[in-house]
Amino acid sequence: MTLPERFRRANWMLVVLALLLTTAGVFTVEHAAEGHVTKFAQLQLKWALIGTALAMGLLAVPTKRVVAAGYVLYGLGIIGLVAVLLVGTGKGAGRWIPIGSFRVQPSEFMKLILVVALAGHIRYERGHKRLRGLLWPLALTTLPLLLVMAQPDLGTALLFVPFLYAALFTAGARIRHLALITLAGLAVGAAIYAIPGVLKPYQRARITTFVSRHFGGDVAASRGPSARNHQLDRAVAATGVGGWIGVSEDDGAASQAARGVPERHTDFIFPVFASHYGFVGVTALILVYLLFLGTLLGQAARTRDPSARLLAVGVFTLFAAQLVVNTAMTVGLLPVVGVPLPFFSYGGSSLLVSFAALGLSLSVGVDPELDFGRDPFAD
Repeated sequence: MTLPERFRRANWMLVVLALLLTTAGVFTVEHAAEGHVTKFAQLQLKWALIGTALAMGLLAVPTKRVVAAGYVLYGLGIIGLVAVLLVGTGKGAGRWIPIGSFRVQPSEFMKLILVVALAGHIRYERGHKRLRGLLWPLALTTLPLLLVMAQPDLGTALLFVPFLYAALFTAGARIRHLALITLAGLAVGAAIYAIPGVLKPYQRARITTFVSRHFGGDVAASRGPSARNHQLDRAVAATGVGGWIGVSEDDGAASQAARGVPERHTDFIFPVFASHYGFVGVTALILVYLLFLGTLLGQAARTRDPSARLLAVGVFTLFAAQLVVNTAMTVGLLPVVGVPLPFFSYGGSSLLVSFAALGLSLSVGVDPELDFGRDPFAD
């Protein structure tokens, strides 16, 4: 298929929705970063332009070539995660590698790399329908998960889990086997929480506060000096002041609530948007995200090529998981973790990965249809 044909057949609705979300994000970053020396909105716009070019570049590449390079990309991603542990920088957690005047966050890129690697491994395998056959996909997921946890970045690490489940479920793995993996994972998670020194004090505090808030107990007593969850308290307050249509900058007390949210231009940008645009704005934003996700899922259901379907489902899961976790954590429905809102939160690495995932989805949609029978994953 020629390059003009690929661009002509592309699902431009996905591009329009992504750019709409990005534009709203740039304006919200501008509000959130008001008074800050760094011009975050201008930087976000620059990364958006680079990301759009990246998406168009990936649209020009057939999906099978990307998937075939899965293990090479995986190796590069692991090297990046190891490098973070050696030379990483950042406030509270060394998640970034400085390259000149820029900082790269390898864990963000590893999310999409893992989706590609899993698609490449599972596409023609049948071993995943037996418990023993799940070991290799599980190992592919566990290695980057542990490396990201060591940064420490618990939120991004846990995002790798739904990628694995989505790929295995799409490929027809047995539910009872997935249930066994889930039980084993819960047991490991409980051990990690119970063993002193594995989790950082602030990570344990966030979990303890969440459990106390939703399942009873003395929240204040559960926090302690280092565990005080003022970030969540301020985020919930900022979300609530928006009312139906939001508050203006002239509303001193209300706008001050939004400005008091820590990390308000990155992981906690959703409360800033909610305070400025209220219930109506939040509803419109969620509807745009749902339309975007629905379009991705419909495209995944239509494709017959195993690797392309796995890739499409993985991209859908990448966006859906981040949307759910970010919005839920900022209103107290999940523990606070460092997960950005796709296309919206400030961050060059996050935005580039979102646009790269968009480009892969566009490529899946224009690749020639292949006939694999009624079920491309059937034995």
